Amino acid sequence: MKICAISDTHGKFNQLNLSQYPADVLVHAGDWTARDSKTEIINFLQWFSLQDYKYLILIAGNHEKFVETNQEWFYGILKTFPNITYLQDSGITLDGIKFYGSPYSNKFYNWAFMKEENELQKIWNKIPDDTNVLITHGPSYGGPQDLVKHAYGRDPHVGSQSLHYKKLSLQGTLKAHISGHIHEGYSTTVNNGCTSICASVLNEKYKLTNDPIILEV
Repeated sequence: MKICAISDTHGKFNQLNLSQYPADVLVHAGDWTARDSKTEIINFLQWFSLQDYKYLILIAGNHEKFVETNQEWFYGILKTFPNITYLQDSGITLDGIKFYGSPYSNKFYNWAFMKEENELQKIWNKIPDDTNVLITHGPSYGGPQDLVKHAYGRDPHVGSQSLHYKKLSLQGTLKAHISGHIHEGYSTTVNNGCTSICASVLNEKYKLTNDPIILEV
């Protein structure tokens, strides 16, 4: 199965031409809004639903505050886009490949879907042991995907440590981990048979500079 992965479009989705990136599945790993309004959410979902892929998978990110606080409205709107699979601490099996998605990331100010590490551990513990493709907005700790350029004396790795250990427990089954959130973490690495990527199409200055990432599982 071929996957096209994107993340962190922040309202600039109309600037993407995905026809150059054919795949079976399009995955958006969160932060699709900029102003986080109803209109912006609906406009994005309309655009996403029209992309030419067999399957469309979406998770939220820390910018989707309106989604977090208006779940009933959001799930109601989603019903009008039946070809979009939205994952929020949930999974789906597509052509025998088991996907699981979660919008959470490490606590940083008052953004959406953010928790302290002890709470994140409980969230990651829900990830099934037979997961093949994991999609989280925040990256796991310790790779280039969670490395920030300006740490100001703090640890430059800002991902979740408990997610790192959860991924280790899935070794042998987990084939890919798709994340976003850290724009300067845009990269692809392979460790222990798992391809880890940060798919942010915007750089740290919120400029559309990065290509969608294609991977096979």
